[in-house]
Amino acid sequence: SHMIAYTYNEPIIFYEFVLETAKLAKKKGLKNIIVCNGFIQEEPLKALLPYLDAANIDLKSFEDKFYRDICSAWLEPVLNTLKILNKSNVHLEITNLVIPKLNDKSILVGNMCKWIKKELGDEVPLHFSRFFPCYLMHDLTHTSEKTLSRLGNIAKKEGLKYVYIGNIKLKDWENTYCSKCGKLVIERDYYNILQDNTKKGKCMYCNKKVSSGFN
Repeated sequence: SHMIAYTYNEPIIFYEFVLETAKLAKKKGLKNIIVCNGFIQEEPLKALLPYLDAANIDLKSFEDKFYRDICSAWLEPVLNTLKILNKSNVHLEITNLVIPKLNDKSILVGNMCKWIKKELGDEVPLHFSRFFPCYLMHDLTHTSEKTLSRLGNIAKKEGLKYVYIGNIKLKDWENTYCSKCGKLVIERDYYNILQDNTKKGKCMYCNKKVSSGFN
């Protein structure tokens, strides 16, 4: 189906435009997606919910100090946004940009995954994204394959069913596997879908609903 993704720049910056556009798009049968930092108050978020179909929220760190030092924000509103979206009919996914030395500690990511499982459930997709030095962070290095794989495995160990690694091509970290039977249901190559073994959002092999992959 046809859809609009509100992203690049942060959609909350042009919130009023997003809301009005989303209303018009909904009337025309288009789906609406936000790619967003989640730093928004409850009232405007809830006003947008009826017109949203999916959201990918950046959970930049599970440490409040990171948000205050790096983002000039704080963590609590982002966690609250995730809870609200998870209780709605909006398809929710989470992205964590892994920045070396700033938010890549195993214990920090482990605690984040524990919170996601407890508060949001084990089927909310989590994407670890590779960082590349730019703008004000040229003094840092890009995220290593080893670090990304380590964090991906931590997320799986903590019980999250849909874990991905992006901004880099790593074998098996792009694909979706059924959380019940374990078979490959969606095979990807970057933005290309090579095979889709789902039918009406369910695994073709065992009929389990596949939570990941808003296609």
